[in-house]
Amino acid sequence: MTQDYEQLRLQLAENIRLIRRVKNLTQEQLALMAEVDRTYVSQIERGVGNPSLLVLCKLANIFEITTDQLLVDPDTLRSSLHVK
Repeated sequence: MTQDYEQLRLQLAENIRLIRRVKNLTQEQLALMAEVDRTYVSQIERGVGNPSLLVLCKLANIFEITTDQLLVDPDTLRSSLHVK
């Protein structure tokens, strides 16, 4: 169970970082849009912070995707975004 959770957290971290970069946003810009601190965004992207459900929903809205897309395998997300 712990291993599954850790893998999911790292997938989420990679996906948020990927989408943020595709959208050409800095961590600061994303943090302002999500109404959180930039260090919190950094923690989430490094896989050391655990975003709340509210923050996940805000990020999904900002990125114009569904919350479940934030949790898919990063390769699947790259493919759907047509990113190498």
